[in-house]
Amino acid sequence: MSPAPHTQLLVGGRIYSAGAPDATAMAVTDGQVVWVGADRPGRALHPDAEIVDLDGAFVAPAFVDTHVHVTAHGLALTGLDLTGATSREDALRRLREHAAGCDDPVLWGHGWDESRWPD
Repeated sequence: MSPAPHTQLLVGGRIYSAGAPDATAMAVTDGQVVWVGADRPGRALHPDAEIVDLDGAFVAPAFVDTHVHVTAHGLALTGLDLTGATSREDALRRLREHAAGCDDPVLWGHGWDESRWPD
């Protein structure tokens, strides 16, 4: 016989959730997020849960990502930061200048937001 599932209900917080932007509570059963919403419905849906008061703390349900993002961050430290590029031409100018002073055959550019460019 397997043990009964253990549920914690985190209440009184600010829970990041695209599907429930005003969430203040989150239920976690055996380490897995099973529900996100408001405190009162959470208590009704999970009456036997262990209650954890977040006291207004921010929670972002996630997973540990060690496969790419750490590597990308490292590459960004030595790459070409284009966050300040104001147009396509500005980004290309920055790229040309960076390439002229770089011996690496691979250039790593990051941070641009073409949706803010006029062109």
